[in-house]
Amino acid sequence: MNFTRFGVARQVWLGMAALVLLGFGAFLFTRAMQVDEDVRTLYHDSLLVAQAGFEAQLLLTELRGADADTRTVIPLLRRKLDEIARFPLTSGERQDLAEVERAATTIELDSAPARRAALMQNSDRSLLSLVTSVRDRTEAAAGSAHRLHDFALYSLLALAMLALATAVVLVTLALRTLSAHRERLGQLDQMAHEDALTGVVNRRRLDETLPIELARAERLGYPLSVAMLDLDFFKRFNDRRGHGAGDALLREAAQSWRRQLRPTDVLARYGGEEFTLVLPSCDAEQAEQLIQRLRPLMPERQTFSAGVAVWDGQESADELLRIADIALLQAKRTGRNRTVVAGREPQISLPLRAVS
Repeated sequence: MNFTRFGVARQVWLGMAALVLLGFGAFLFTRAMQVDEDVRTLYHDSLLVAQAGFEAQLLLTELRGADADTRTVIPLLRRKLDEIARFPLTSGERQDLAEVERAATTIELDSAPARRAALMQNSDRSLLSLVTSVRDRTEAAAGSAHRLHDFALYSLLALAMLALATAVVLVTLALRTLSAHRERLGQLDQMAHEDALTGVVNRRRLDETLPIELARAERLGYPLSVAMLDLDFFKRFNDRRGHGAGDALLREAAQSWRRQLRPTDVLARYGGEEFTLVLPSCDAEQAEQLIQRLRPLMPERQTFSAGVAVWDGQESADELLRIADIALLQAKRTGRNRTVVAGREPQISLPLRAVS
């Protein structure tokens, strides 16, 4: 029973470990999916920033010309810069964007060619730095996502192997626990239907078995005999030798008898020093012959009396046992250490009574 409790405890712990592994695997899978989605979003934003930056550079190039229409180009440039500003940028990227916006404001207020050329050069560098920073950040995120994806993949493979090993262990433990339960149930069934002292079946099993044997005998059409055996003068033996010797006598007699029986025969302890034999395919003569073979097997040179009843095809199990018990009583009354078959009881002569 302790093993069973220990096996159940291990199954519970392994089940909890499997749940933890399953939860960790689900977390890794969810995290990898989220990172992939973030990287896709970042790639999309990076492409839009690069496109807007490229268009802003074209507008800056157009502003380099002396005859550039600042009233038309500057609003378009501001619109592209506003598009870039809507994306998530780092502080350094926003500083670069602010430099371009200040240059656009200055060009709008001061359109001197020399001043404009210097501002355009600084704006080109700032815009290039911004686009390069976004690209580098995207590539770094993509690399991290790739590493996380590989880690998640290998982790999921490892978790799958651990889960498989855990499942195998759980199945093994479950089978061992089931086997232990079956063994325990078998022991309990044996304890419920076996006589603890002699090792033969007890009265309960006899009451279950005899009706089945009667039904089988009726179906197959063979004879069936029941014999009641009772040790002679057992109380006197117990009083002289002690209860330990009496128990040993019962045990050795039952085991010796059982070794002489067929696999289909049933030997049961009916109670006290009384035993019952159920003998399928056995008529009265065969039952008497079997009982005679059992007599020399009695230890301590003790004897027993026997009563035999042959089933007539109509009697119930209780009636058949009662008839065999009556025959046993006749055997004891007529001298013991003998076998009496029901229906063949010897006639007991009664003393004549004088009539005055």
